[in-house]
Amino acid sequence: MIDREQEKRIVARRALELVEGIELLGLGSGTTVATFVEELARSGLERGLTVIPSSSQIEEEARRHGLKIADPGQRRPELTIDGADEVDPELNLLKGGGGALVREKILAANSDYYVIIADQSKVVARLCSRRPLPVEILPYGHEWTRELIEGSLNSRSVLRMSGDRIFTSDNGNYILDVECQPLDDPESVEKALKLYPGVVEVGIFTGLADEVLVAFGEEVRRFVS
Repeated sequence: MIDREQEKRIVARRALELVEGIELLGLGSGTTVATFVEELARSGLERGLTVIPSSSQIEEEARRHGLKIADPGQRRPELTIDGADEVDPELNLLKGGGGALVREKILAANSDYYVIIADQSKVVARLCSRRPLPVEILPYGHEWTRELIEGSLNSRSVLRMSGDRIFTSDNGNYILDVECQPLDDPESVEKALKLYPGVVEVGIFTGLADEVLVAFGEEVRRFVS
């Protein structure tokens, strides 16, 4: 029986088919993307390729495997490979489990083609079915921002911690994990929360994924928007 780690590797290898001929590649975050970086380095396709990582985690992984790294600049990635915490049937995404949602969304919005790779455990009928909703907020007045978010969604939230300290993103911000009900209209929730002062970004990605590759055992299924 194939486990999730094997599925991650299977779908990562499948995504390599999209990289050939690409010069500038965006890299999302998370364990599946880390597996993809490893497979990319093994493939030989990294020659002549430059990557833009979305997090310190993936930048460290890319450097460890000898990939050429660039910061965001005038050129936009031809392709970005990313993971997701959840994917619904409309290819809406829940992201932010690793705390890199802001930079991931910047890459997604500025890439010519945005591809999600995932194992089958990430497929859900509605976002927030299994995972809380991550919201990146400014440290300044974070208690007030938290009250606004909880009131809007009629939900409780938890300020993400790292050991005995408040977790901070690569941008120096806090992450709220909101225990909301599964979302019937994720786009409306995304737009509403972004109106609140103190909210930097919301872990709902609507209308961004061009393609989603999901490993179901040894089979990889392709979904396009």
